[in-house]
Amino acid sequence: MPAKTLPRAMVDRRTVLRLGAGLGAAAVLSSCARGTLTRAASGTDVTLTNDNPTWAPGFESIGKVLRSRTGHGVSVRAVPDVSGYQQLVRMSARTDSTTDLVKWWNGYRLRDIARSGIFADLSTIWDDAERQGWVSPAARESFSHDGRPYAIPLYQSYYAIFYSKPAFERLGLTVPRTWDEFVATAEALRDGGVVPIGSGGATTWESLIWFQQLVNGLDPGFYRALTEGEASYTDGTAQEAMALWADLYDRGLFSPPDFAVQEAPGRFAEGTVGMNLYGTWQAASYTQAGLDEETFGLFLLPQVDPAAPAAVITESGALAVSENAHKRSEALAVAGDWLSTDAQQVWVDFLNDLSANAAALPPVQPVRDLARQVAQADPVLATRYWEASPPALIEGNVQELSAFMAAPSAASARTTLARMQERADVEWEMWSL
Repeated sequence: MPAKTLPRAMVDRRTVLRLGAGLGAAAVLSSCARGTLTRAASGTDVTLTNDNPTWAPGFESIGKVLRSRTGHGVSVRAVPDVSGYQQLVRMSARTDSTTDLVKWWNGYRLRDIARSGIFADLSTIWDDAERQGWVSPAARESFSHDGRPYAIPLYQSYYAIFYSKPAFERLGLTVPRTWDEFVATAEALRDGGVVPIGSGGATTWESLIWFQQLVNGLDPGFYRALTEGEASYTDGTAQEAMALWADLYDRGLFSPPDFAVQEAPGRFAEGTVGMNLYGTWQAASYTQAGLDEETFGLFLLPQVDPAAPAAVITESGALAVSENAHKRSEALAVAGDWLSTDAQQVWVDFLNDLSANAAALPPVQPVRDLARQVAQADPVLATRYWEASPPALIEGNVQELSAFMAAPSAASARTTLARMQERADVEWEMWSL
């Protein structure tokens, strides 16, 4: 097949980005090489690198359980800068500076790095976890490249509606069971002087939240086709989703797009914001603010199309084993028991979120209630938009969605989708090279 010629502008953009990131990461790697970040752990423990220093206590807790099960604990290292962390992993993976276990992302962000051969094939671990009932076979594809899994789920978040019980109780509202009831609930909140839906995203990744929800709520099959490059952003279902989003704005059902999710717990307690669509991992911020099941609840948003199958957007970090790990067999043993119920129980107790192992439930009652809703609905699991397509495509399209949120209208919805498809045409071709 003849070699494809890339657009000059695209080559220049990518070259500049990679060089800039690489120079920054080189400094990080050099610094880490002189320290302990990528040095082998002492004794029989394995190293685990991640980009979230606040998770250190949780990793230490699960490490104690894993040591009792496998004889190997975890020595946790963190790089708080996400861009620097990603480059560090890529640059150190082929050297003797790599760590044994790596926190990563699933979906195309995993495929993007797995196809370079720096993560170990975890097929045997997945087979065993499925036999043990520790993970659903339906989740496997999102952690795979070319049919082989290269990571296991680090957690299992669902995108659901957080709602203020004080606001609902004051206005005599109940949890909606259909899309029409949801819209009516939002209108009742608006008419009662409550911000119906808090929704940020004017300058952040959060602009994808309602886009993914509305497309998936209309047709989960189309959402999958769209994110796999098999459908167009200008197709009817995507157009319908954006038109619906613009209409909800026109009805005054959304907060301004500069709404910060950090303010939601306080606004929920006051009863001044009614609902917020977010990943269940955000429950930790509610409990840390002193809220409990008397103040907030969670429910799955009904499908927009009542004929569509039940579906829910999921977010799952990934835990991978470095192909060139210092202690490869020990790291594989730890990964093999990561999803065990007793290990996951201490992990979800720390996160206040859910696990891919449905038997491990956190102490937060609203999250436990949502887990029951998910089990009853048995929904199609859809990968979060951030991980569902090639990274460059998603990151560009998120900016388009943020611009739409800043000035939402039916006209801007159409132009937004046209620009998203133009980017998709370029980025899918780049991905296939």
